Amino acid sequence: MKFIRILTTLMTLLLMANCGSGTNPGSSPDILAAGPKPGWLIQQPVDQNYYLGIGSASKNQFGTEAQKSAQDMALADLASQITVKITSDIVTTLIENGTLTKDEYLATARSEAVADLEGHELVDTWQDATYHYAYYRLSKSQYAAIQSRKRQAALSLSTDFLGKARAAIELNQFTEAFNDIIQAFIPLLPYLNEALEANVEGQTIILSNEVNSLLQSLLSGIVLSPNKSDLTVKLGQPITEKLSVLARGNTGQPLIGLPLKVQFTQGAGEALGTVKTDPEGLGLLQVTNITAPLKLQVLKISVDVEGLISEVKSPVLTGIMNSIPPTSTRIVLNVVNPSIYLESSELFDGKKLKQLQMEPRIKNHFIGEGFQFVDNPQDADWQVTLQATATRGTEYSGMYTTFADVSLSVIDRKSGSEIYKNSLSRVKGIDLSYENAANKSLNTAADNIIVIILPEVFTSLK
Repeated sequence: MKFIRILTTLMTLLLMANCGSGTNPGSSPDILAAGPKPGWLIQQPVDQNYYLGIGSASKNQFGTEAQKSAQDMALADLASQITVKITSDIVTTLIENGTLTKDEYLATARSEAVADLEGHELVDTWQDATYHYAYYRLSKSQYAAIQSRKRQAALSLSTDFLGKARAAIELNQFTEAFNDIIQAFIPLLPYLNEALEANVEGQTIILSNEVNSLLQSLLSGIVLSPNKSDLTVKLGQPITEKLSVLARGNTGQPLIGLPLKVQFTQGAGEALGTVKTDPEGLGLLQVTNITAPLKLQVLKISVDVEGLISEVKSPVLTGIMNSIPPTSTRIVLNVVNPSIYLESSELFDGKKLKQLQMEPRIKNHFIGEGFQFVDNPQDADWQVTLQATATRGTEYSGMYTTFADVSLSVIDRKSGSEIYKNSLSRVKGIDLSYENAANKSLNTAADNIIVIILPEVFTSLK
């Protein structure tokens, strides 16, 4: 028994020793594997011949991706040391005009620099219990040589597309010319901060300026012509007349597949926001509803410059496109209210009233809002049906009470659909006779119709 007690005591001491060693952070597997902290983490390294980058990433935050994230951060740190100077007229103009901010351009340039890095080498990595660290360097001379080679490749490719764009313009091929100009711009985007020169047809030119000038000339030469510049439309209804815009180039050729933006610059309505021209250069416009009560409204149709480069994700190129005033035209809309045929019935005790109480007041309110009544339902845009019935209530001390029930319905005669319906019930009227009480209840109902229901009818136009 004594031997067993001694053995148990020894095992307990061993377990306690093991547990104690496990709580010592200095002996965790990560730290034991890492070794001492390297000098490049203790003091920032400096080398005149290299761009240097150091990055770190939390294991808690990035998990198994921490090592890769640390390397990405190190490359971003390295790229941030590559100076980006703005010497291009295009970039300077964009910044001055507010089309692109300096910070946006520098952020884009540095992002492209990270994606475009070549020749960098991983010097060292290190980790502790919570972080991964990475250290990269890039030879400045090697980087300059690589960039020189890439500049020449970009100049060659851009020059080739510039020649194709000019040839397409000579043949009145707008779509091909535009696409070639964009393709000429793309290789130059990483170097727009520089005024790169090229020899084109025996002349030394700044290539980005030449491509930009050709783009501006091509877009400013677009002519848009609507088939109608002025027409009368009805509030709350679609434009039934065929509306189209013809897009032509500066030599009169129809432009095919040109994206157009359609918007109200005065007034409001529901319109197809963008359209493309067909093989004849026509863009068909669809306005399904006029929702603003303004009598004079303006529909603007312009070249959708962002739609032209929807597949190119470059804020710089988007800024260049937005700096070119888009060609536009407009259609003036003279808005009139729908015509109304009113059908009404006002009863008391099942008999028609000799003097109508509600119809005249409701008609006057519609007329005051600019609506017109017609005598023939076939000529009307709307058919408004008003049904009012007053019934006897009680008599008390010589005072008589009646109650009015009213319904109002509005039908669009062109579509046959009911666009509005509402009702009032048990609207009370009290007077010295049932007849006077009935008139009072109907007049009170008319007040409620004018204040509550008719504004909802007008809102239903929107």
